[in-house]
Amino acid sequence: MLKKPLICFAILCFITAIITILEGNTFFVEHYYSRMWYPSFSYLPQALFGYLPFSIGDLFYFFAVCCLLLLIVNVVKYLFKKRYVYAGRFLVYLINVILGLYLFFYISWGMNYYRIPIVQNIGLSTDSLKLADYLVVLETCLDSTNILRSQINPKQWEHQDEKIKREMIALVQSDTTFQSFLSTTLVGAKGPLNSHWVSYFGVSGYFNPFTHEAHVNTAMPVFSSPFTYVHELAHQQGVGFEDEANFIAYVRLKNHPELFYRYSSYLQTTSYMLQELRGIDVELFATYKKRLSQLVVADLKEEATFWSNYTGWTNKVFGIFYNGYLKHNNQKEGMARYDRMTRLVVAYELKLKGCL
Repeated sequence: MLKKPLICFAILCFITAIITILEGNTFFVEHYYSRMWYPSFSYLPQALFGYLPFSIGDLFYFFAVCCLLLLIVNVVKYLFKKRYVYAGRFLVYLINVILGLYLFFYISWGMNYYRIPIVQNIGLSTDSLKLADYLVVLETCLDSTNILRSQINPKQWEHQDEKIKREMIALVQSDTTFQSFLSTTLVGAKGPLNSHWVSYFGVSGYFNPFTHEAHVNTAMPVFSSPFTYVHELAHQQGVGFEDEANFIAYVRLKNHPELFYRYSSYLQTTSYMLQELRGIDVELFATYKKRLSQLVVADLKEEATFWSNYTGWTNKVFGIFYNGYLKHNNQKEGMARYDRMTRLVVAYELKLKGCL
């Protein structure tokens, strides 16, 4: 009775071994997976789910968790009844389902975590950056953030999520900066089935690698939305690393004709740069933080207050899980990988000025 499940298990293990070997070949991943397979495969989720206004990925997660829990319950139930053959059968089923999901994750999108870094794809150098370089770019970001905030009113953009989403999708579709190595097959975003539930996990946006749907939390302060949309759409285009998705969002939005979108980019980037500086020199951090305008400080406080309302055990547990997930997928820094976008921003700005 266990013959077929065990054969399936052996096949899944064999494929897992092949995937593990291929992960170590960045050239193969970049040119054959990320630039050939992934753009072609993306036509499937686009055809199946792209036109639907709600998240199929959220439903997929729900039913996948229910399926796994049901199998676990059956394993435990038959162990208590000392019916070990049945318990063993359901255990093999459980392992096969987990392995199947694991393999589909990498075949569908997950191999993008092992592609060539963006610094090589666009010719950046981050090895020789100095604190002085960092501070020069930080000053520019601070000034731009303050000036842009004085020229806009974020309150006017509340309840404009559909407009923001539509214009961010159009921006990504028309952008040519990263076109040579990113997929353009599927560019679209949705809101979660319930943004408030998502907030309890501390999530501003997420990409579902099984259905290729990009999601943005519409409950959070509106000035975070444009940056988050472009970040998640970068994942949808085949970017795995979190710092690279942040960097792409910065570059795509920094010169947008709409000042509000530019502000979203500079606000998030300045926040990351100040956070990075705090880990380097606390006194310098305090000095530069004081240069933020009162309007910018108020926006940052509003954002912090929003997330504090959802802080709890779910947020902490998910943070531990997600940190481990990132470390397993070629990002040894875990969630700190988001902050590393500052190196890319500094190198990019210095290159534009002809300094690198």
